[in-house]
Amino acid sequence: SALTVHHGTQNTSQKSRPVLVLGVDAPGAGNAEHHDMAVTHEFYETLPERVKRHLVCPVVDELTPITQKHTIEGLMMGDA
Repeated sequence: SALTVHHGTQNTSQKSRPVLVLGVDAPGAGNAEHHDMAVTHEFYETLPERVKRHLVCPVVDELTPITQKHTIEGLMMGDA
Protein backbone atom coordinates (compact mmCIF):
# COMPACT_ATOMS: atom_id res chain seq x y z
CA SER A 1 0.00 0.00 0.00
CA ALA A 2 1.10 3.55 -0.56
CA LEU A 3 1.44 6.03 2.27
CA THR A 4 2.63 9.55 1.69
CA VAL A 5 3.70 12.02 4.34
CA HIS A 6 4.02 15.66 3.32
CA HIS A 7 7.02 17.52 4.68
CA GLY A 8 6.75 20.57 2.45
CA THR A 9 5.32 24.00 2.98
CA GLN A 10 2.03 24.53 4.78
CA ASN A 11 -0.95 25.04 2.50
CA THR A 12 -2.47 28.31 3.72
CA SER A 13 -4.98 28.67 0.88
CA GLN A 14 -8.52 27.29 0.74
CA LYS A 15 -7.66 25.34 -2.42
CA SER A 16 -6.50 21.73 -2.12
CA ARG A 17 -3.13 20.85 -3.55
CA PRO A 18 -2.75 17.61 -5.51
CA VAL A 19 -0.59 14.81 -4.15
CA LEU A 20 1.13 12.16 -6.24
CA VAL A 21 1.78 8.74 -4.75
CA LEU A 22 4.06 6.73 -6.98
CA GLY A 23 4.43 3.00 -6.50
CA VAL A 24 6.77 0.66 -8.33
CA ASP A 25 6.18 -3.06 -8.89
CA ALA A 26 8.79 -5.51 -10.04
CA PRO A 27 8.10 -7.03 -13.47
CA GLY A 28 5.59 -9.84 -13.07
CA ALA A 29 4.61 -8.85 -9.52
CA GLY A 30 0.97 -8.56 -10.61
CA ASN A 31 -0.12 -5.88 -8.16
CA ALA A 32 -1.59 -3.47 -10.72
CA GLU A 33 -5.12 -4.81 -10.19
CA HIS A 34 -4.97 -3.78 -6.52
CA HIS A 35 -4.50 -0.06 -7.24
CA ASP A 36 -6.97 2.66 -8.21
CA MET A 37 -4.71 4.82 -10.38
CA ALA A 38 -6.23 6.30 -13.54
CA VAL A 39 -5.31 9.11 -15.94
CA THR A 40 -7.45 11.25 -18.20
CA HIS A 41 -7.34 10.95 -21.98
CA GLU A 42 -6.15 14.56 -22.09
CA PHE A 43 -3.18 13.82 -19.80
CA TYR A 44 -2.39 10.50 -21.49
CA GLU A 45 -2.01 12.21 -24.86
CA THR A 46 0.71 14.49 -23.43
CA LEU A 47 2.91 11.54 -22.42
CA PRO A 48 5.83 10.32 -24.53
CA GLU A 49 5.34 6.88 -26.12
CA ARG A 50 8.09 5.41 -23.92
CA VAL A 51 6.05 6.37 -20.84
CA LYS A 52 2.73 5.14 -22.28
CA ARG A 53 4.24 1.68 -22.80
CA HIS A 54 4.84 1.34 -19.05
CA LEU A 55 1.57 2.83 -17.83
CA VAL A 56 -0.84 0.15 -16.60
CA CYS A 57 -4.09 1.87 -15.65
CA PRO A 58 -7.45 2.92 -17.04
CA VAL A 59 -7.54 5.99 -19.29
CA VAL A 60 -10.79 7.81 -18.51
CA ASP A 61 -12.72 10.94 -19.51
CA GLU A 62 -12.87 12.30 -15.97
CA LEU A 63 -11.14 11.38 -12.72
CA THR A 64 -13.21 10.43 -9.70
CA PRO A 65 -11.93 10.88 -6.15
CA ILE A 66 -10.31 7.80 -4.62
CA THR A 67 -11.78 6.64 -1.34
CA GLN A 68 -9.02 5.61 1.01
CA LYS A 69 -9.33 1.95 2.02
CA HIS A 70 -7.59 2.38 5.38
CA THR A 71 -7.06 4.93 8.11
CA ILE A 72 -3.70 6.46 8.92
CA GLU A 73 -4.17 5.46 12.55
CA GLY A 74 -4.92 1.90 11.47
CA LEU A 75 -1.70 1.75 9.47
CA MET A 76 0.35 3.13 12.34
CA MET A 77 -1.24 0.88 14.96
CA GLY A 78 -1.31 -2.24 12.78
CA ASP A 79 -5.10 -2.32 12.56
CA ALA A 80 -5.57 -1.42 8.88
